[in-house]
Amino acid sequence: SLSRPPLSTTQSLAMAGSSAAASVGAEGAGKSTSHGGSKKKLEWETIMSFQERPSHLSSEHPNNNHRGFVNCAMILLVMGNLRIAIQNIHKYGILVDLSTALTPAGWPLPFLIILQNINIVIAYLLERTAVGVLRGKSSLTRWLHIINGLAAFGVSWAGIVILETNPGTAVIVLCFSAVAMMKILSFAHVCDMQRQLAKGKDHDPPPPTIRQLCYFIAAPTLVYSPVYPRSKVRWAWLARRLVEFIGIWLAIFVIAVQYVAPGIKNTLDPLARGNLPLIVEGLLKIAVPNFIVWILGFYSIFHLYLNILGELIGYADREFYRDWWNSSTLGYFWRSWNLPVHTWMVAHVYFPLISRGWKKPTASFIIFIISAVLHELVVSIPFGNFKLLAFGGMMMQVPLIQLTDRFKGTQTGNVIFWLTIMLGQPMIVLLYTRDYMKGLSGPWNDEDTRIWGKIVSPIISPVLAMFGL
Repeated sequence: SLSRPPLSTTQSLAMAGSSAAASVGAEGAGKSTSHGGSKKKLEWETIMSFQERPSHLSSEHPNNNHRGFVNCAMILLVMGNLRIAIQNIHKYGILVDLSTALTPAGWPLPFLIILQNINIVIAYLLERTAVGVLRGKSSLTRWLHIINGLAAFGVSWAGIVILETNPGTAVIVLCFSAVAMMKILSFAHVCDMQRQLAKGKDHDPPPPTIRQLCYFIAAPTLVYSPVYPRSKVRWAWLARRLVEFIGIWLAIFVIAVQYVAPGIKNTLDPLARGNLPLIVEGLLKIAVPNFIVWILGFYSIFHLYLNILGELIGYADREFYRDWWNSSTLGYFWRSWNLPVHTWMVAHVYFPLISRGWKKPTASFIIFIISAVLHELVVSIPFGNFKLLAFGGMMMQVPLIQLTDRFKGTQTGNVIFWLTIMLGQPMIVLLYTRDYMKGLSGPWNDEDTRIWGKIVSPIISPVLAMFGL
């Protein structure tokens, strides 16, 4: 027999690999199957096949499935927040006291909200007289409607100042008053437009009925229309949304009292001393729980509350917001996150100005001035000081909108938008709380963290009271 030449190291490894692969393939032939269900034998050529393939984390890879990383991030998020929760309780104890939310003293002032019905009745009577005693006196009718609408807000303002109500109560009352004012002005404007469009025709438009007005007042919209799209009530869906609504407001109460309040307390002293590093640290510490409160508040009001209201009365147009979270410009955010107010501004401010020859930028600027004034009043009246912080924050949106327009449709624009929301809001909250606490008792002592429970409790107490909790 001929003697074989000695094998090289590479050849030895290749043969060893071939033997191992063959044995593995033989043993696992019955277990290894293709997607079609047929058996597939492991071949040496398959192991040794090399081709052009991208890495799994490369953008060129056809299967970019990173769900595992998302799960990992969620676990890390839960672990991190659990650590913060334990640390918070260890440091501050339990600050949440639901008894403040269950006492009648913490409830909003119902009679100030009930008084707004007087202005609604006056608006209806004015419309009846507009086609009767005041026929042909459209200018006088308009001014009477404007005065009546402003009075709906002004009476609540006066009541809050005279009675020195809790800030949480005052915010609720002023929000309801602002809604009543805008509904009254919309009702008047739409009815006036219908009369103007009917001029020169054979007959006047029918006057609004009390049923139409009552439905509009109850509907989750700020723009009046004689007819709205209707839908049937889904009672099971409604029950789930109610439970969800209560749970979210309980979460808002706990986060505001247990996390936001201590963060503000710890930041007030560095703010007074002008210690910039500690101010930045405190602001970042407040930013996360404050943002959670804000996002939960948005969800509970614009998704849950307005949908619950619409479901109860069969109101079918449920587009109360758009995908503002994908905003790459602040302009899109302001047009998308609060559609009821945006639609009201377009219908009753922007459109009338444009139809009278105003330029679009000027009309948009007028809208921001009106929004800034409303924001300032709703915040400053309850806290008893007018520092124009909310007004200034709203007016700063005008140049910021111009700035972010350069990043329209980009990820950078979306990042700038989120940073503006996450850092701007806690700064405003911090400054208003500082001024409010100065007006109460000077520096914030150890017991004053509980005052946030008294401020926030009127917001949650009506929800608990409705269900006898």
